[in-house]
Amino acid sequence: MTQPKAPDPREADICKQMARKLVGDIVDLRRSRDAGPPRTLPQFRELRKRHYEIQGLIVSIADRIPLAGTLVPDNFGQWLVRQKLTELAVFTDISHAFIGDPPLALTQSLGAFDVLQSERDAFTEVLGYFDQMLMEAGIDDKTADELDATRTKIEEILGMIETLLQSSPKVLEEFE
Repeated sequence: MTQPKAPDPREADICKQMARKLVGDIVDLRRSRDAGPPRTLPQFRELRKRHYEIQGLIVSIADRIPLAGTLVPDNFGQWLVRQKLTELAVFTDISHAFIGDPPLALTQSLGAFDVLQSERDAFTEVLGYFDQMLMEAGIDDKTADELDATRTKIEEILGMIETLLQSSPKVLEEFE
């Protein structure tokens, strides 16, 4: 019978360093949100790229938690889910402001349709696992109300995207 692996202090240290970076990245994204909505499609794409990088960091930390074992706090996994929800709320605010008052490039350019479809797919996926994350996070009622507002914004974003998709130029197809 195999013995369970002992917690690895190096992995615990890496988890803690990555957690510090995560907090800093979320603060930076929050500052971007507070500075006002992106005015151009490239600015939005940059913020979306940062969102995906943060989500990737969260996944990397989650993968390392079992290796760190008891050397990280017992509630570290819950804390990580709460950070994911916080970051998602910030990015949802950014997306809601941008898509709610889109620049011409998002409504009339040829590449807009792909961007809108990508955002629709991403937010539809988020909506699918959002409630599960709420349960995993073990949050209080006040935070639950704030996150319910985020859920409502995600649903509104999906509605706005559908409206924009109907009026944006479709992708050109090749004929043989």
